[in-house]
Amino acid sequence: MDDALILGDYDFNVPSDKKNKSFDPKKLLLPIKKAEKRLMFLQYQTWQRLVGNKLVLAPVSFKSNERILEVATGAGTSSPSHDLTAHNLILSLFFNIQIGFWMLDFAVTLPRTVTLHGVDRSSRHFPKQHPENVSFSTCAATALPFSWQDYFDFVHQRFLSLSLTLYEWKAAISEIHRVLKPGAWVQIGEVYPAFPSGEFGSKQKALFYAMSQSRGLDLDIPLQLSEHLTSIGFVNVSVEESAGECGSEYGSQGKGNKGRMLAVTKSMKSEVIRAGGFGIVNSKKEFDEIVKGLEKEYDQGESRIRFFTCIAQKPLPVESP
Repeated sequence: MDDALILGDYDFNVPSDKKNKSFDPKKLLLPIKKAEKRLMFLQYQTWQRLVGNKLVLAPVSFKSNERILEVATGAGTSSPSHDLTAHNLILSLFFNIQIGFWMLDFAVTLPRTVTLHGVDRSSRHFPKQHPENVSFSTCAATALPFSWQDYFDFVHQRFLSLSLTLYEWKAAISEIHRVLKPGAWVQIGEVYPAFPSGEFGSKQKALFYAMSQSRGLDLDIPLQLSEHLTSIGFVNVSVEESAGECGSEYGSQGKGNKGRMLAVTKSMKSEVIRAGGFGIVNSKKEFDEIVKGLEKEYDQGESRIRFFTCIAQKPLPVESP
């Protein structure tokens, strides 16, 4: 069957800005201005540097007519139940949004006969210009089209553990397992925040975990990638860890990482106060004191944003004796 028929513009009950008039993307996603797009590109370059500018870590090479899928290629917010508060918007800006950078980078290294397809819950952030062998469609990471069973030769997904509940994240990985051809590989990237050692870093970490648990998220997914993928049925699972230092003494990258962590922490303020402080803070003033203390602790101690890349293979069917 023609790829154009298989790789359609599916929505599978996921709201679309064109198909559902009640769906207002302005309430869900950051409008991408030139400055924001530039920031996203710089963030993408930062993550790429952490993995030595390697686009694929799996032991694969691609032949003519093979197919590559990227999940959550537009914004990294591919959950049907995703609720983007100010905190989630900041997370998306600094950790999640990719707007097709990986796909476009990878496309130029491949023969034009290899097709790359990206999916996201909204088409709002899909690149308007791309090579002919690159295409996009809308659907949730947790409900890929039924017709994609055993269809792709490689799947790439990055930074969804900060957007999906643990149940949804596992469902997304199960969907990847389903759409991969037997013997094909997946590459999953996830990030774990940097918490400085010290009084304020300990409170920051406790707030991150409390908020994550209140939303059904699991902050430890990046630390448990191997276990999760093995339990779903993948084999030959391995994880590579990279890290970016935080703090002014580490130059522009260290200052940037420190700034990202402070921005994410500040964005949590309203939600933390509305939740009664999670038993960690009692007032806005106390929250502000934590942020002020973090500015010093990031510069005084060692802390790193940790980036985990997991590769795994869908097993070949067992032959009958």
